[in-house]
Amino acid sequence: FEPDLAGGVAGQHFLEEADHDLRRLEAGHERTNGFAKIFPKALTARSDGPLADLKFVAKDMYALAGHENHFGSNLRLGPAGRHAFVLAQLLGEGARLSGMAKMNEMALGPHGFNELDGHVLNPIAPEYLPGGSSSGTGALIADGAVDFGLGSDTAGSIRIPAHCCGIVGYKPSHGIMSRRGTMTLCPGLDVVGPLARNMEVMLRVVPSMLRDDPRDHDQHALAALDGPIGPKRPTRIGYFPALLAQCPERTSKAIEDVATMATAHGVEMVALEGHPFAHLARAAIAFQSAEAYGTHRDHLDGELIHDVTVRQRMQHGAGFAHADHLLLAKARDLALVQWQDHYASFDALIMPCMPIEIPTRQAYEDADPDGRMSLVGGITSLSRPVNYLRLPSIALPLPQLGSLPHGMQLVGHYRDDVALLGMAAWMEAELLSA
Repeated sequence: FEPDLAGGVAGQHFLEEADHDLRRLEAGHERTNGFAKIFPKALTARSDGPLADLKFVAKDMYALAGHENHFGSNLRLGPAGRHAFVLAQLLGEGARLSGMAKMNEMALGPHGFNELDGHVLNPIAPEYLPGGSSSGTGALIADGAVDFGLGSDTAGSIRIPAHCCGIVGYKPSHGIMSRRGTMTLCPGLDVVGPLARNMEVMLRVVPSMLRDDPRDHDQHALAALDGPIGPKRPTRIGYFPALLAQCPERTSKAIEDVATMATAHGVEMVALEGHPFAHLARAAIAFQSAEAYGTHRDHLDGELIHDVTVRQRMQHGAGFAHADHLLLAKARDLALVQWQDHYASFDALIMPCMPIEIPTRQAYEDADPDGRMSLVGGITSLSRPVNYLRLPSIALPLPQLGSLPHGMQLVGHYRDDVALLGMAAWMEAELLSA
């Protein structure tokens, strides 16, 4: 572990250096192994900006001018020439970048293990996985070293660390937030987004991240916000008892308690029969495999991809022809239309982030490659379908019933992210902070 001397970055790329508590950051790293780089001085572009009181980290796949990303891998592309768009927006609002956070290799893995950079530790439950692939970001926020952080989400990589570490994670609707200057894994599924210690911080940082980037032709930004995002009580929410029955008892009870409290606050809570997530998860795996292989097949030669499980998951996509990918994309478009039509009368749906208990680090370490693949499938089975459908989702921490953190997903309508953020803020304040 070597702190990155970032003075040249600030001097050459119009960034200011600001004092920060280096000992506090180093102590957080000792507890989490979460930093890929700690900067000796915090970096910002505006010392008096509205976010100047907030410290943050960026997953080591966000371009920072003058810094070379490692992507949790052996891949090296040289120092970046400019900042990633959303990172530049936050720096421009005065947020203070403390360093770069570790990640699963090539952003492919929900567990926090990385044999190249060292495994990230869960500061709330050290014997258990911290989640991934935005593992360092989630762990450092949960530790209190920073206030928020930047992650990415292709199959749950923001929401799973939020669930495992007891923090908030926001996966935007696909395409509304610029990904320019970040690593691509699966362009049809990838989103960037923030994790934060609570919804108050989340609502402060999201507006600048939602800005239109005229140079990102894959972005389809929302209309400009006409004011701050505030809490908003939902009217009608659906939930799936069949999903709760599959979950750890402590999580199902906590979500049922949330539903009871919401009803007491005048929210109509509707129990929905069955659930469609098993077949959606299978379709999402096929779609992700095809895109990940198409994006990174040239990196599968040699030692650029170190993790056997990552290599296996990418190689699986070699069996899909271009025509297969087009069919998968058309099937996804139809699935989104059907979903939106079926659940149009609900403001949002609540569901668990994971249907299984957080695995222990030892269980993952002891598993063979097939066993690890099985754990990955279980961890992502309820987050992955949301990416497939392009929907927005916010992971909110549930009250702990025992020693482990856990969370739930609040899933909204496609491109109705502002309403979802307001509902999540209301639920945290009225139902989850009691």
